[in-house]
Order: sequence, then C-alpha cells, then structure tokens
Amino acid sequence: MSAARRAGLLVLIASFAGHAGNYLFYVVAARMVTPPEFAAISALVAFGTITWTPVNGVQLAITRNVAVLRTSGTPGEVSAYLRQQGRRMGLAALLVAGAIVALSPVLSDRLNIGSVQAVVLAGLWIGTTFLLLAMTGVAQGLERFGYVAFSLAGPLGVLRLLLLPLCLLAAGMTGSMWAMIIASVIGLAVLARPFASVVTAPPTEAPASTNTLSAMTGLLAFSSLTNVDLLVAQAMLQEADRGLYASAVLLGKVALFAPAALAMVLLPRASAALERGESADGAVLKTHALTAAAGLLVTGGLWVLPTWVISVTFGPQYAASKPLLPLLALVMTGAAVLWVHLTFSIARKSKRMVAGMVGVALLHWALLAVLHDTPHHVILASATAVGTALLGVEFGSRSGLVRLLLRSRRLPDRQAEPQRN
Repeated sequence: MSAARRAGLLVLIASFAGHAGNYLFYVVAARMVTPPEFAAISALVAFGTITWTPVNGVQLAITRNVAVLRTSGTPGEVSAYLRQQGRRMGLAALLVAGAIVALSPVLSDRLNIGSVQAVVLAGLWIGTTFLLLAMTGVAQGLERFGYVAFSLAGPLGVLRLLLLPLCLLAAGMTGSMWAMIIASVIGLAVLARPFASVVTAPPTEAPASTNTLSAMTGLLAFSSLTNVDLLVAQAMLQEADRGLYASAVLLGKVALFAPAALAMVLLPRASAALERGESADGAVLKTHALTAAAGLLVTGGLWVLPTWVISVTFGPQYAASKPLLPLLALVMTGAAVLWVHLTFSIARKSKRMVAGMVGVALLHWALLAVLHDTPHHVILASATAVGTALLGVEFGSRSGLVRLLLRSRRLPDRQAEPQRN
C-alpha cells in the first residue's frame, strides 16, 4: 500500500473513531441529563462549531501554506510563517473567548440554554479549540498524519467521552463543557511537538500573501450551511422537537464529518502538486468517490437502523427521530462532496468558490426564515441549499466532477500520443 493510501486510511479510521466517540458522548449526555439540557448541549456544540469555523479556514490555509513552503521555500520561511500565525491565533483565541463570556447572558437567553455558566465555559472551550485546530493544520501541512489522526480521534473525539461522565456528575450540565476544555488542553500538549520541531529554525521572512482571509470566509459560509440548522431548530421548534432534531443531527452528520477527513490528506498533497506545476485531478476524483461512497454507506445504515437501537441508546423519548436520520445523512453526503470541492478550491487559491459559498449560505438563511416550523421543514431548507451549491459547482466551476472526469480521460491520451507517433 502506498504512503498516500496508508495516510488516507489512517486519517479516515481516526475520523470514524472520533465520531464514534462523539456519538457516545451524546448518548451518555442524553442518558445523564434531561431532554431540554441535551438540546442545550447540542446547541452549544453547534454554536462552537460555527464560531471556530473561521479557524478551520486558518487551519486549511496553514496546511496549504506549510505544504507549499516545504516544497519551494526554506525552513526559515516555514518558521517565520508559523511564528506569525501562532501570535495571531493566540490573540484571536483570547478575543473570541472574551467576547463570548461578555455576551453569555444574551446568548443563554436567545438560544434557550438556561445556564449562563455553560455559555461562559463554552467560550473557554472555543478559545482552546481555536489553538488546537491551528496546531492540527501545522501537522497536516507537515504530513505528520499520525498527529492529525490523534487530534481527530482523541481531543476531538474519544477523550471528550472518557471525561464526560465524571464531569457531568461533578458539575451537572456544565460538565459537558468542562470535558471539552480538558480534552482540548490535552490535545494542545501533544500537538505542540510538531509545531516546535519547525519553529526552532531561525526565522527569515513570512510569505506576504497567503489567502488566509479567503479560506476563512469560505469555511465560515460552509459551517453556516451545515450547522445553522441546529441553532434555528433550537430557537424556533417546539421544545419536544428540539431534542428529536438534535439527536437526529448527531447521527445524520456522521455522513459529513467522518468522510470529510479524507480531504485533510488531499489538501497538502494537492497544494504541493500544484506548486510543482502538476495536476491534482486524479487525487481529487478519488477523494470525491471515497467521500460519496462513505456518506451513502452511512445513509444506508441509518435507513435500516432499527428504531429500538435509538430507544436503547438515547432513550424511548428520542425514538421518533428515526425518520429524520437518513434524510439528514443524505443531505450531509452532498455537503461532504461540496467540502471536497471547497478544499480543492483553497488549494488552488480560488476565490470564485468562496464567493459562491457565501451566496449559498445567505440562501440557506433565507430558506430557514420561511421553513422552520417542523424538523422536516428545516431539513428541506438545508437540502435545497446544498443541492443548489452542488449544481452551481457543476455548471460554474472548472473543478466540477464532469469536467474533472473529462480531463482525466484526455490526459492518458496526451501522454500516449508521442508513443503513437
């Protein structure tokens, strides 16, 4: 097995392990707290996911830039760039955590959280996760995929689960945020090693233009597209439906987040290939195929999942969420394919895809303003927005799947032409 396939398999396994840990995190939470508290925990996690999404953009930009600098730059440039990003990310983490703490009474009221302290702790968790994601981007760009796998499976997955029961017993519903914070701190301690291995080189000069803002904007729009539905559901649905939708989202979004980890391997390698003037179309097509297959596999599994499994794991009050699971998973499979498109556009430093994602996110908000009375309405709004985005890529981007397939078929013909002559 090639190194690329081993790395992809490792990251994919770690991603599924992390999501299994997150699934069990919610199972334990659902069993140890009341349904309204469970919905509040889910809303805080969704809020955190949207809040740190600009940092996902920074993570991808760091990945791309480190991969490029390792290909055509010097150790001093890598060191200077990462020192620069470290200072910026530290300041951003402090500012965002401080802002959330200051706004905690308002956020607690508007999102029906019921605990100002839980929102304060969520701010601290979001701040530490800012730094964790940036460190993961460093390991990703260095192609230290063992550390990337640890991040996905550990602090972003299983570690939270292991810490949760004791934290809930000690602090009630707010213990969920304490589990997140402690897991993130442990992750930072481990991921500091690859970061330190490159910043010890004497710094020279950081690259002047890195397109980080463009990546942040695209990721923020994508996160809104895939997470704001839960916030709208928490704010607009009846109390009984909030818990049902939150539990359905937990399982349905496995079809997005688990296979999306494949793009973590694609980004640094596609960026390096493009920097060398090579084509990355083949790698992109394989990533699309594996991503879609994994998402559809999850969708099929949720379709045939017996209702009693939900009753046994979450509790009988959540059994009514079963019809929502395959619908959400199918929408999130489309979102996972869209994520690969966005990742490749970041590798190419394309701004058209970013502009399109912002437009789709605004469309999603407009749809949710009308479709929010039932869980099925919320899913319909998300499906319409994701489907519109995929059609837009196919018709408006040179990286649409049909165009990629046509180029990949023409390439062997061009390579064989000298031999025929």
